Amino acid sequence: MNIATFEGTVKDRRPEFVGPAAVGGEDLAGWAERLIRADGVETPVELARRGLIGLGLAALYGLAIGARQGGALLLAHALGVPLGLLLLGVIGAPCLFVFLALFRSNIGGAVLASAFARGVSSAGLLLAGLAPAAALFVVSSATPQAASFAVLFGLILGGGLSLARIVWDVLRGAWAGGSLSTLAAFGIIGAFAFFAVLLEARIWSAMLPVLGGAS
Repeated sequence: MNIATFEGTVKDRRPEFVGPAAVGGEDLAGWAERLIRADGVETPVELARRGLIGLGLAALYGLAIGARQGGALLLAHALGVPLGLLLLGVIGAPCLFVFLALFRSNIGGAVLASAFARGVSSAGLLLAGLAPAAALFVVSSATPQAASFAVLFGLILGGGLSLARIVWDVLRGAWAGGSLSTLAAFGIIGAFAFFAVLLEARIWSAMLPVLGGAS
């Protein structure tokens, strides 16, 4: 056997890497990826499932930041954090849909529902990931002000990610509708972003005892 033949034999017997999607014909992508990606088969049940999972994950962050005060306030924080995300969808989505429709945007209710569901789930994933660090900071902080700053930092990141996801999906949908639709969407989504920041800040400051809210 010459060298060329030997190299060809080794190359032929080299094992091929089989991607995750090819194993058993199943999609083995991480559950977090499946939670936030747009896969084109988003039924109302699937969107509701994504939103509820996102709210549940956000509640973990609430439990973490409630560890400083403990007791019944754990529940207050666990309910208060996802409530800000929930009310943004309940109040903001219909308003956004109406204003977009007034300017003849081609963005339908399904696109908005998908954007809000994935926005909530994205925020939930981030907040759940920050929960252990948040618990450590709020429990070990020497002053309530330092604990409040740590909590606020996480909420800004989570709320900001949710808002960015919604804004991106809406603008991407408007871009397909032409220049007029895109221009109108830019103005409307800018006003919506301002409204969303004020709404979530008001809800969290009123609902979370660690931020001086109801206790």
